Amino acid sequence: MKKKIFALALVLVMTLALTPSVSAAGSITLIIDGVKQTAGIAPVVQNGVTLVPLRLISETLGAEVSWNSGSRQATIQTAAFKVVFTIDSKTYTVNGSSKSLTEPPKLINGSTMVPIRAFAEAIGAKVDYSASTNTATVDYFKTMTGNLKIDGSTTLQPIAQSAADKLISMNTGLSITVAGGGSGTGIKDAQAGTVNIGMSSRELTADELKTLNAYAVANDGIAIIVHPDNPVKNLTKEQASKIFLGEIKNWKDVGGENAPIMVMTRETGSGTRSTLEEMILNKESIVETATPFTSSTLIKQAVAKDKNAVGFDSIGFVDSTVKAVSLDGKNATAETVINNTYGMGRQLFCCTKGEATGLSAMFIDYLKSADCQSNIVQREGYVKLK
Repeated sequence: MKKKIFALALVLVMTLALTPSVSAAGSITLIIDGVKQTAGIAPVVQNGVTLVPLRLISETLGAEVSWNSGSRQATIQTAAFKVVFTIDSKTYTVNGSSKSLTEPPKLINGSTMVPIRAFAEAIGAKVDYSASTNTATVDYFKTMTGNLKIDGSTTLQPIAQSAADKLISMNTGLSITVAGGGSGTGIKDAQAGTVNIGMSSRELTADELKTLNAYAVANDGIAIIVHPDNPVKNLTKEQASKIFLGEIKNWKDVGGENAPIMVMTRETGSGTRSTLEEMILNKESIVETATPFTSSTLIKQAVAKDKNAVGFDSIGFVDSTVKAVSLDGKNATAETVINNTYGMGRQLFCCTKGEATGLSAMFIDYLKSADCQSNIVQREGYVKLK
């Protein structure tokens, strides 16, 4: 009997020694840039390697994820890095270069779990694991030092400034200056290399994309704005077009009072202006008698002071001082921008000379991160990325 008990015990010990060591799912704490993360599938430790839900870390660090069910590959794209993991494979690639893993990615309860150290270090983040507290710590946006210079779209400027303020508060030795000037200025300065990042509220042209890379960082809508006391609540696209082309000159012709329409516009080179001209003016120019303003704030203030004025602005700038009229019966809201039912939805871009690298890439990644999208983009009145 004693020999049988000993034999059973020996088999049990050998079995445990050969079985992969996986900690309890709920025992691992994941902290990214000082914030404790929560996910539907908790991190696990397998044979000493911490595996975390891919989508959680990618969204937290501002990356985009795509999944190929045929090859069982997950591709994670940041501004500067493309990392490809294959389920159950100990080989992965970073920007095309093959690298090795001690533990392969796994599918656990339908969630792709990847070794966090491999992914984080691939994009330049710092990783630490404390066995005593079962805590995995990743610092990415807290590792930024140096100087960044950004200018361009005044539409995107409030988002970029808030993001800069947040990152500066997280890092000693980091300096970020953000200026406006309009999309045209941001694009030209990025091409000339006088700024690290140019901001644009319009899509870049094919010629511009020969030297620049563009990264979408937020969604937006262009609202037609009037004075709050203006009785007009809705315009058709045709009416709006004729107003800005100078063909409709009196508010009574669109259901308003008998008063002249005072057209306000953004300056030549404004991304907001060029987008409006493309979307509802069939690429024609706004009437020459329109009064130009050099920023989103200034055109809003001008409309707020003139009962007969009409202008246009990002929905992120619309407040109680002006009234946004609906367009073909659709209000400019996050929902109508996302589902493409509003006639003037658009994306906002950061552009760099060539591919983004270093601090520029990290700043763009932060703009796309879950923290910035929820706590800055939405807070400023814009629409977060899908």
